[in-house]
Amino acid sequence: MPELSWMLLYTKPYAESWAEINLRKQGFATLLPRVRRRAGLGPLFPRYVFVGHQRDERSDPLRSTRGVLYVVQCGERPAQVPYSVVEEVRSRMDEHGIVSLDEIRPADPLFAKAERERVRALMKFARAGFRVVA
Repeated sequence: MPELSWMLLYTKPYAESWAEINLRKQGFATLLPRVRRRAGLGPLFPRYVFVGHQRDERSDPLRSTRGVLYVVQCGERPAQVPYSVVEEVRSRMDEHGIVSLDEIRPADPLFAKAERERVRALMKFARAGFRVVA
C-alpha cells in the first residue's frame, strides 16, 4: 500500500465533525484531534481537519466535500503536512481521539503578592523623583 500524503482542510464554522464524516464516507483517512472544553469536546484546531490520501489520487473531491471550504494551499499546490506532524498529534491522542493538554498551573499567590509589592515600591520611588531602572 503506498504511503499516504497528508493535507490540511479548512472547514465551515463548527463543521469539522461533519466534514470528517463526509471525508471518511469517501474513503479518505482523517485526523480530527479533540480537546475537553467547558461545554464538552471541541476540535484541537478549530476549522481544520487533516486528511490523508494516496499520492497518485486527485485532490479535487476534497474541495467539493460537504463541510469543507478549501484545501490549504502553498502557492498553487496543496500544502503537504509532514507525516511526522501527523504521528506527533496521534501520539498525544487517547483511544477516543482526545488530546490532553498540559494544564496551566495557577500563579503562586505568595509570588503574586511579592510582585505587587515590588511594583508598588517602584511606583513610589518613581513618584518621588528617583530614576527607576528595571
